[in-house]
Amino acid sequence: MLTKAGEEVTDLLDRWRSGDRAAEADLMKHLYPALRAMAQREVSASASGKLTMRATELAHEAYLRLIDQRTPWQNRAHFLAVAGRTIRRVAVDLVRARQAEKRGAGIDFVTFDWQDDKGQPSSGDNVDLLALDQALESLAERDAVAAQIVELRYFGGLNNDEVAEVIGIGVATVVRHWRFGRAWLHSRL
Repeated sequence: MLTKAGEEVTDLLDRWRSGDRAAEADLMKHLYPALRAMAQREVSASASGKLTMRATELAHEAYLRLIDQRTPWQNRAHFLAVAGRTIRRVAVDLVRARQAEKRGAGIDFVTFDWQDDKGQPSSGDNVDLLALDQALESLAERDAVAAQIVELRYFGGLNNDEVAEVIGIGVATVVRHWRFGRAWLHSRL
C-alpha cells in the first residue's frame, strides 16, 4: 500500500519519465536523502576507509548512472532497488579499478554482518567486496530470487514489505529467500 509520500514520488517518477525536468528536480529532493543514506552505508562499511570515494561522490555517481537509464520506474521502492544495485556496481567498479592500478595489491574490504536480521551493515567480519560481488553472482545462478532479495535488502536498504512490492511476491516468501540467501552467502564468505 502506497503512502501519500509514496504516491507523490510515483507521480514524480511518471512525470520525469515523460520528460518533465521540473519533476526531476522535485524527485531528487524526495529521493536524494535515501540515495545518500545508501551510499553512506556502503562507504561506512568499507573497512578502515579503504573505499576512497566519499558518500556524496558515490551518491552523485550513482545518480548520474540512474538518469542515463530511462528505466520505467514503477514507484519509490523500485527506484531505490535499482539505486541500490547501481551503488553496488559503482563501488565494485571503483575497487576493480584500484586493484588494476595496483596490479592486485591491497584488497578492499566491506563489513557485512549476516546476523543482523534487519539487513543493515554493521561492524563485524570483514568481507572482500569483490568476493561478495562474485558470491552474489553465484547465488543468482542457484537462486535468482534470493540474490535479488539480498541485494535489495543490503545494498538498497529496503525492508521486507518494500522488497515484496518491488519483486511482486509475498512477504513470507521474501523472508524465506532472505534467510536462505543470507545463510548461503555466509557459508561462502
